[in-house]
Amino acid sequence: MADQYAPIFEAIVKKNLAAFAAGDVAGAAEMYDEQAVVVDKKQAKSYFGTDEIKQMIEGFLKLGKVEFKNMRKEFYGVGDTGFLVDSDFEMTFSENGVAMKGSTQHLYYKKGDQWKCVYEGFEMQ
Repeated sequence: MADQYAPIFEAIVKKNLAAFAAGDVAGAAEMYDEQAVVVDKKQAKSYFGTDEIKQMIEGFLKLGKVEFKNMRKEFYGVGDTGFLVDSDFEMTFSENGVAMKGSTQHLYYKKGDQWKCVYEGFEMQ
């Protein structure tokens, strides 16, 4: 495993969750490369590029506030400038207390001085 990527990922997630909590679509989409793809495996739906990813985020924000926890994270180096994160998570909806579990994979590459997600695949149970 490539645990040296854990602090990078944690910083990205912290910033992303703060944007979600604030209802900031552009801030939540900032982690993605402009040509990233996000795949909802269970719904067999894909989102290409930041415009479609922002639409996905807007839909998610309509579901209400959530508390998000990563339950398991594994890191793998990908070449000299990339890493993959394989993780399990749990989301609890604030309004009704409903908890949902899922898994996700993120592939990040360094672009200039920033890490950008180029692929995300997730599945909710």
